[in-house]
Amino acid sequence: MIKSDFHMHTKLSTDGISEMHEMIEAAVSKGLENICFTEHMDYDNPFDSEEGNYEVDTDAYYKKYKELTENEKRINVCFGVELGLQPHLVEHYNKYLSEYPFDFVIGSSHAVYGKDPYYQSYYELFDSEEKAYRTYFEGELECAKVFDNYDVYGHLDYALRYGPTGDKGFTYEKYSDVLDEILKSIIEKGRGIEINSSGYRKGMRGANPADSILKRYRELGGEIITVGSDAHSVPEVAADFDRAENALLECGFRYYTIFRNRKAIQIPLE
Repeated sequence: MIKSDFHMHTKLSTDGISEMHEMIEAAVSKGLENICFTEHMDYDNPFDSEEGNYEVDTDAYYKKYKELTENEKRINVCFGVELGLQPHLVEHYNKYLSEYPFDFVIGSSHAVYGKDPYYQSYYELFDSEEKAYRTYFEGELECAKVFDNYDVYGHLDYALRYGPTGDKGFTYEKYSDVLDEILKSIIEKGRGIEINSSGYRKGMRGANPADSILKRYRELGGEIITVGSDAHSVPEVAADFDRAENALLECGFRYYTIFRNRKAIQIPLE
């Protein structure tokens, strides 16, 4: 069993439900050995006002993290963040990351070209779902080219969670030109990707990203891959990790990755 969950949110993130101490207890009860909190830092993201501000109070976050982990001996708890990448934010995030001792940084595209595909209004801008997805991937490619200061790219096919038909009509071949460029850029920069198990519980055919993306990443030489539940509440901690492990093995991976002090550590899957 995979015993490391490296994508978790608490009430310190706007959309989190559970407290940090509750998430730690859940991880211990499920036999995990390593976890990493990755609260949201989505600077300059056009979320609807009712959703609130997705910029974690990092001082309060780090203080709470230190309080809860200073004497924690049962499990290794890491301090991370999930950045909402947009091309104009490179220097802003470089400065931000220099101010805190993060163990792990996820770079995710939640908004592209000023729009977030979480909202159906994004898809109304296009005459086809395929065009909406292609535009999302093109936005990711811009970020992959300009960002260096992250460890793994989060849920690469995030838009597939929310499109009108989800991932039902998705094939790698439809977008291979842009997806190949994204993956090559990530690999050339020595960065990795994650397998995000939330896809299973959100009604998708697989995890985020799709198995075909995972397989192509491995074919291109990608070796750095973290495993995250994207948990926002206690029941979601390490959810569907058995399915994620099977997907990784079927796609040719023999190791998964955790990070400490921004350094990759490979853990055998078998």
